[in-house]
Amino acid sequence: MSKKTRVLLISGSPRDGNTNFLLRKILDGLKLPTECILLKDMDIKHCIGCLTCHTKSKCAIDDDMDNLLSKMVEAEVIVIGTPNYFDNVSGLLKDFIDRTHPLYKSEALKGKKLFLIMVGGGSPEGTQKFLDSSTYGFIKYQKLELTASYCFKALDKNDVEKGEDTIVKVNKVIEEINNVL
Repeated sequence: MSKKTRVLLISGSPRDGNTNFLLRKILDGLKLPTECILLKDMDIKHCIGCLTCHTKSKCAIDDDMDNLLSKMVEAEVIVIGTPNYFDNVSGLLKDFIDRTHPLYKSEALKGKKLFLIMVGGGSPEGTQKFLDSSTYGFIKYQKLELTASYCFKALDKNDVEKGEDTIVKVNKVIEEINNVL
């Protein structure tokens, strides 16, 4: 990164489908230093519960997570996208959330603006309930400022592209991100 990343987008999708389509649209619409991380392309292991991060602000596991944590601390806005899997975030995103624990005691993410994007096959209102529930602890304990969350209806790989209100909602996300910077 040559310029400081102002907006960090993180995709918890294991495939290149609806979630990544939405994040790419947001990325394309922002005219400021922005980076998009695809967790599927990173080496992020499961948290092993060793509690090393309770005494050090670093994880005992040697993988790509240290670099990602640094990027999160540097960013002003974090946008996280995930598909809805059994009324929860994807496994990739859950591993990522668990591995942010080294930032907990230092409160390094405190007050960072957070936007959540979830894509699910059910109604957006139902998906919203599950997004709120599955991210509650992460937001609370990392002291993030949830600025907005958006849910999109899509089941098959390219459904979100066909959604009547997709671009309107994406443009609203872009506008809200620009407003908080």
